[in-house]
Amino acid sequence: MFSRLPRSLSAIIRQAPRLTREDFSRSRSRKALPVFLLLLAGGLLLAGLFLVTIRSHLVTVEQAETGRMLDAYLAAHRSPLRHFGSLLFRHEDPLEGLAFIRVVQGGDQMLLVGGHKGNSKLKNSIDLSPMESGVWLKVEMGEERRLLTVIVREYDNGIVQAGKDAGEARRLYLGIIGQTIAVLVLGSLFLWPISLYFIRESLGALTRSREMIEALEQSKTGLLPEEGNGPELDSLYRRINRLIRQNRLLVTEMQQSLDNVAHDLRTPMTRLRSVAEFGLQAGDETRLREALSDCLEEAERVLAMLKIMMSVAEAESGTMRLEVRDCDLAQTLEQVVNLYEYVAEERRITVRLEAEKQVPAMVDATRIAQVWANLLDNAIKYGREGGWVHITARKTPGGAEVVFADNGMGISESEQNKIWERLYRGDRSRSQKGLGLGLSYVRAVVAAHGGSVSVASALHEGSRFTVRLPAGAENKDQP
Repeated sequence: MFSRLPRSLSAIIRQAPRLTREDFSRSRSRKALPVFLLLLAGGLLLAGLFLVTIRSHLVTVEQAETGRMLDAYLAAHRSPLRHFGSLLFRHEDPLEGLAFIRVVQGGDQMLLVGGHKGNSKLKNSIDLSPMESGVWLKVEMGEERRLLTVIVREYDNGIVQAGKDAGEARRLYLGIIGQTIAVLVLGSLFLWPISLYFIRESLGALTRSREMIEALEQSKTGLLPEEGNGPELDSLYRRINRLIRQNRLLVTEMQQSLDNVAHDLRTPMTRLRSVAEFGLQAGDETRLREALSDCLEEAERVLAMLKIMMSVAEAESGTMRLEVRDCDLAQTLEQVVNLYEYVAEERRITVRLEAEKQVPAMVDATRIAQVWANLLDNAIKYGREGGWVHITARKTPGGAEVVFADNGMGISESEQNKIWERLYRGDRSRSQKGLGLGLSYVRAVVAAHGGSVSVASALHEGSRFTVRLPAGAENKDQP
């Protein structure tokens, strides 16, 4: 059994984690310093408690040993407190290891020092009060200075004071202090790498997380484990996975948006180039002016697409600047209906507006008018000839509600969630001119106002778009 111990110990040492150069970096050292100081303070506290306990024990032992020696001496002789004449002290009697014995009775004193009998003239041979006691006292005994443990016994007719040499116990205590300090100094040398190891272990979860995230860089579908890591890490990994899913969805949408932009820009840019080439080839100034006019029209179309895309991006990111003021939605709707009156007449579509006398809301009038324009333009563009568009606006307990209903081509159930995506255009809508940005802009602007927009539609039966806007601070108390 004992022969296997060194081998097992060496195996444990080899398997023990070792500190690397990274553990001794400046940042790790700053983090490890509080841990080192805490461990050092704990070591100093334990050392202080140990020394206090040792000193208390040595003091108790010294006092008990001095008392035992005095009791042994008094037991071997007649009581020294009757009167000095009856004391039986012999010059050769030892003091049982005591340095001195002082007997005080009335105004007289008798002092025995080192086995020699003294008298009252020797009371000044020891520079010590007859009533003083203590451990490790420095006492002047004639020309000699000694370290003594002194006790005092009081009787009815006198006092006995005895002292024992305490130099050996004092040297023992000082030796223990020195060894304790040496252990603290050596221990502090080991506390620093231990502190670094604790810091590394505390950062172990972060290190493993970093490794797992690095592994995710090579994976397109992998995620962090959301269970079995502890409550804190499980919650953290759930949030990270949520960000990963959002980023992957964002990348996918950006790729689709780029594809749609490339597809939708290809036609106007190709036409722009063809018109420019045609204008350069033609020598007629009239043709050249027409070519330049067509180029300008296509350029305006491209700029409009980019401008709307930027507005949608600002609204979705929360950076759209809104000039919000108290506004009557019924009035803004009436202005948009008047603007599209002739367009509706060309397709023989009846536009009817039913609004309460006042529908107040805190909105950006220009932005909200663009929302109405997009919804009405779509209703007319994709409506059937001879059909109708019905617009209603009313106050609600929480704000205002505006509904655009038509009996046009409608939207299939599979496309109702896609129509809000940027640059998305359904198969039936590609027969009409458009950028595929209108509804995404509508949703972004309404969301920027703190509202919501929804759609209910049936194919070949029509659509119903509902916009809900919250009441402004000035209108919340209104019915």
